[in-house]
Amino acid sequence: MVQKTVLPCGLTVISEKFPEFPSFALSYTLKSGSRAETMATNGIHHLIEHMLFKGSAHYDMKQIADMADRLGGRLNAFTGKEITQYYIKSIDEKLSVSFQLLSDIIVNSTFPEDEFLKEKNVIIQEIRESEDNPDSNAFETLYEKIFNDNPLGYPIGGKKKQLARLERNQVLGFYREKYVPGNLLLSAAGNIEHRELVELAADFFSRFPARPALDFEFARANFQPRHFFKKNVSLSQCYIITALDSISLLAPFRHPFMIMNDILGSGMSSRLFQSIREEKGLAYTVSSFIDSYLECGVQIIYAVIDPEKIAPYLQAVKDEVELLKKEGIRPNELERAKDHIKSSIILSLENNVSKMSFNTNQELYFKKELDVASIITEINAATRDDINGFCRQYLNLDQAALFTYGRPAAAPAWPQQDDF
Repeated sequence: MVQKTVLPCGLTVISEKFPEFPSFALSYTLKSGSRAETMATNGIHHLIEHMLFKGSAHYDMKQIADMADRLGGRLNAFTGKEITQYYIKSIDEKLSVSFQLLSDIIVNSTFPEDEFLKEKNVIIQEIRESEDNPDSNAFETLYEKIFNDNPLGYPIGGKKKQLARLERNQVLGFYREKYVPGNLLLSAAGNIEHRELVELAADFFSRFPARPALDFEFARANFQPRHFFKKNVSLSQCYIITALDSISLLAPFRHPFMIMNDILGSGMSSRLFQSIREEKGLAYTVSSFIDSYLECGVQIIYAVIDPEKIAPYLQAVKDEVELLKKEGIRPNELERAKDHIKSSIILSLENNVSKMSFNTNQELYFKKELDVASIITEINAATRDDINGFCRQYLNLDQAALFTYGRPAAAPAWPQQDDF
């Protein structure tokens, strides 16, 4: 059972005890990511994430690294579009020292000026590396186009020219404004006591004034079904990404909706995999997945193919989608997809890091615990009529975005794309 406490300073603390684990995972999640940026500040969350490991009020950069190794070497972070998270994993007897280290990094970082300049250069190298990676380049370009003029389309790491313009005082001021207790969620899972974690947090954050907990603040994003092509003659194959307007993370039918996607293109037994790879041999990589956010989402159909096979590939996708909408799903497909999704969810929660992340997302987006048994019940209750309804309502290729990335090719089976 997940226990929850909200401190007077606004910090939310949640934890779940697993005595069978001789360890714990502990995290701070900031309710803010690249979606909260402007064009002028794009990349600032990611830069702050890097800087928080470069020195704090009580630990310099070397001490942070030394302590992380002594605690188990699992101190890490990531920046997303809606959240930024910092986490540590260690053995259960090291809760106090792990908490002190992670907390000091989160709210007492000092942003040493020499490290700030070096880290901007490091991130610029990271951006260049991403630009050289076709997968990263393809998906960043896609999001920039389908969420044009909205921060949801901004690259998480920012762009080189804009990143170079960010000044230390500007970034430090942004950090101090965002990294306040009410904008943070402290989450833990493992062999720990909730009472002990709350006591540690109450003592550490006692200097902060009483404030309410905050919530997400993002500009609403609108999906734009554009067709476009990006040339890269260094690639021997083409990346073909179809994006459909889809459901948000808060959709009440999100778990049954996963069944529809699973039947379409998630896994080796899915329709797209069996048709496009196994029967027609058009692609090695073909799949579909759902990428959901606070108020919106996209369903992605993704393949990597030879340029001359673009037209037959798109026709094959269209044929499978139209067949699914016309004839509906088969009974054996429904049960297979249910088993696949249930097994994936259960297996994904086998360690305390996964449990901590699961509980964090439930609290951030739903403000309550949603246990696995409830999710399984929801999945089991889904009917063929439910799934067929999703197919007819959401699988509309006429309203899809279509992105081709690679060598120039003949016009595809769908409407001609705009080059850029």
